Amino acid sequence: MNPDSTGNRARPLTDPVSLYRLREGVYAADLLIVAIVELDLFTWIGRRAEVRAADIEKELRLDSRALDVLITYLVALGLLERAPNETLRLSPLAAEHLVADSSWDMRAYFGSLSERPGCAEMMTALRSGKTSSWSSATEDSRDWSDRLIDPGWARHVVASMDSRGLFLGAEFAAALDELPDIRRSLDIGGDSGVYSCALVDRRPEVRASVLERSPVDELGRELLVRRGYADRVNVITGDMFNGPLPGGFDLHIYSHVLHDWSEAQVRDLLDASYAALEPGGWIVDHDAHINADKTGPLPVAEYSVMMMHGTHGKCWSVSELEPMLTDSGFVDVRHKDTISDRSVVIARKPAA
Repeated sequence: MNPDSTGNRARPLTDPVSLYRLREGVYAADLLIVAIVELDLFTWIGRRAEVRAADIEKELRLDSRALDVLITYLVALGLLERAPNETLRLSPLAAEHLVADSSWDMRAYFGSLSERPGCAEMMTALRSGKTSSWSSATEDSRDWSDRLIDPGWARHVVASMDSRGLFLGAEFAAALDELPDIRRSLDIGGDSGVYSCALVDRRPEVRASVLERSPVDELGRELLVRRGYADRVNVITGDMFNGPLPGGFDLHIYSHVLHDWSEAQVRDLLDASYAALEPGGWIVDHDAHINADKTGPLPVAEYSVMMMHGTHGKCWSVSELEPMLTDSGFVDVRHKDTISDRSVVIARKPAA
């Protein structure tokens, strides 16, 4: 974790993006099977001159968040196309292979996989919006966030998120080089503090804090001590949804946090950040983002399926985040790619 002699973290010799994509896309195929077999969605769309998402939601009785994730995924796959006036149409590929009465109909081929347990969970999500337990676990039906009160479970989750951030952290920190005069950062819901460590490696003048609830806070402190960062990164115990955020910071970081929560909850967090940030301070959302026109990229659309399956959120698009940020009062919203299908969305609180 510590920086090398140039002040930058050592980098691996290989690019693990393919491994990230395998892990983050693991639920996507089940959603596709359900769309083809259980909903027969492509036949349904193909029999109509024009279709809007609202039509699909009403006629097929689907949850709006889950349907949005499904449509974005199918567009990114090249099976649906976004048409004028916010309508949807079949791509030539889908029209030839995924509709009834086609000479090249492949629906039965996908149907042979429709008894997979994940398909049943996806059907539940599409109908009700209800989330499933982490990794489709059957022994504990609690929401993943509610399970974090268990120290053993919390250690498992923190280790997972920390492992993800080891490679992503350096590029995240580099993407913030354009932000001037950052002295104190608050990593909200920052787990192990892995991104704060990357930030102080790159900008030694910064003192960073991580906001986490118990018992994740203690796990974060353990890791920071073990890695030698405890003098530059500290952990504040608190719940980001309960009460005002700590004051005195000129940078708020949300790294892989907003994708866990509903639009109303995301708006609450952005409002809380705006209220707590110092004038002229910055907010950064570091995540896998859907592009502005919601056509992909495919790996992020697949990752969004995982988020829809197990959390209250999804991978937010740049075009969705911008109005939420401006509604909270932020200005100068910008977007910048980093690495492994990640990017940062950055905005500023006006100085006065």
